[in-house]
Amino acid sequence: MYGYGFKVLCLIFMARGLIFISTGEKIKEDELTEDEEGIVEEDIVEEDLSDYLEEGEILYKSLWKPKDCAGPSKDGDEVTMIMEYHGKKADGTETEMEHALTTKIGKGQTIRSKGDGLFGMCLGERRRLVIPQHILRNKYKQILPDILDSVKTYLEVEVTKINKMSWHKFESGLRMAMLEPVESEFCNRTVVYGDTLSVDYEGTLENGKVFDSSANRGTPFGPFVHGKRQIIDGYTETLEGRCLGERWRMTVPPHLAYGDDGVGDDIPGGATLTFDVRLVQLNDNLWSQEVKDKKVLGWEEIYKPKVCEEFVGLDDELYIHYDATREDKSKFGSLVDKNPPYGPFSLSGKGTFVPALDHALPGMCLGERRMVVVPPRLGWVGGHHDSIMVEIMLVKINGNESEKFNAGNKRERGERGKIDL
Repeated sequence: MYGYGFKVLCLIFMARGLIFISTGEKIKEDELTEDEEGIVEEDIVEEDLSDYLEEGEILYKSLWKPKDCAGPSKDGDEVTMIMEYHGKKADGTETEMEHALTTKIGKGQTIRSKGDGLFGMCLGERRRLVIPQHILRNKYKQILPDILDSVKTYLEVEVTKINKMSWHKFESGLRMAMLEPVESEFCNRTVVYGDTLSVDYEGTLENGKVFDSSANRGTPFGPFVHGKRQIIDGYTETLEGRCLGERWRMTVPPHLAYGDDGVGDDIPGGATLTFDVRLVQLNDNLWSQEVKDKKVLGWEEIYKPKVCEEFVGLDDELYIHYDATREDKSKFGSLVDKNPPYGPFSLSGKGTFVPALDHALPGMCLGERRMVVVPPRLGWVGGHHDSIMVEIMLVKINGNESEKFNAGNKRERGERGKIDL
């Protein structure tokens, strides 16, 4: 057990601020353990534990959390946490490690409502946990098998996701909580340079004072052109790649807002600002309940043989032809580019690498053609901002080839890479 009566513990600092707790008890110099040998006096500092909270045998404190708490996590939530700790690699080398854990919260789960020091965390919050050795060995060794457990140690934990909400940190120093993401199958288009946009917003200072909002103005901010420096850089950074209707909260450092000068009496110089934002206009499209409920991902049958000899299953070996048309009417694909059909692949394996096509293929007949709407977030990774119309034709299943395709195409086939944009 910890000697909770002591106000300080000796801490051994590792790289990037990670630490080991050497002990909670007084040990004479001639009674050092093997794990403590080699520790030099200059490596040892004292940390005041008076600001730690106690939950069961765990001590914890919040290192940082947003001014506005999204969440906090509660029973039944699905939470993703990034855990940082000192561990040992397979070759025996000790190093800093990181592990992402996704789990439900509650009784019988990896993270319980009580006793773990992790319940009730805000999205983006970071905590430090001081953990006794026996809990490390009995619980955390199952989660983090390479964690060192020879001495009492700690974890630093950051919550990056609570249910559908997610936390994002930018290299610029900007932080963003995605509060209301648009599901991938409902997102028709994402923001790119040159798009015309409008946003609903509320801006607050660090003390919580609202300095401006679209509600007070009675109208959204905009329209403005994305990427043309018509709005502060913090907006530009978070708007890139957003879908119409998405809502987020961003913490914007001064250099991405109004700098050292500020704005009049409302925004002092050097102010870090928080904005609650929703994208309500993307070019000619305005956010509405109708847009919110309209599913983009879908497909329809263009041609189907009268007799369906084989249907696509998860483990079948498949080949397809595809013909894609983009928003600007440009085309690409195996038919347009006069390439062999794409394959072999199976849906139980890596699929086509285009999730929307993988959704549309099950149940297709040999020789059938379907037209698929491929939304940007279910399409080619990093490849497009628009929804693409893709005609697919199933030309081969498990070595059996469509008669229609076989009669008109005798070229060698066998493309094995990803479908390219």
